[in-house]
Amino acid sequence: MGSTNKHFVLMGDFNYRFLQWPPLLDDISIKSQAIDFCHCLEDNFLAQHVDFCTRNDAILDLVISDEPNLVSDMMDLGPLQGSDHNVLAYKLQVRTKQKLSTRRIFGYAKADIEAIKRELNAVD
Repeated sequence: MGSTNKHFVLMGDFNYRFLQWPPLLDDISIKSQAIDFCHCLEDNFLAQHVDFCTRNDAILDLVISDEPNLVSDMMDLGPLQGSDHNVLAYKLQVRTKQKLSTRRIFGYAKADIEAIKRELNAVD
């Protein structure tokens, strides 16, 4: 995604019961789908940023990005009211570039409407 100056961030409850991050892929408690998911992240050079439990004793909620330094200051704010998941807070490190546009804007409020009408009436 480098040359487009666009980035990718995906966050949510993935329901893979990781006990730690990075996971130990030879751990028999990790399902094959979760292992395939980890390989997919690696194959696509994606970074996962949550390294603490987000629900009871497992990491279910993940924040994935295409740059390892895009996400920082990951924090656990405790359980969400009415939910068994914890609230995550983090910062996204983004840079913006202001694009100046130059275009002509007409001041129609200053127009001489009567002169315009006379000109248009003079056209056959």
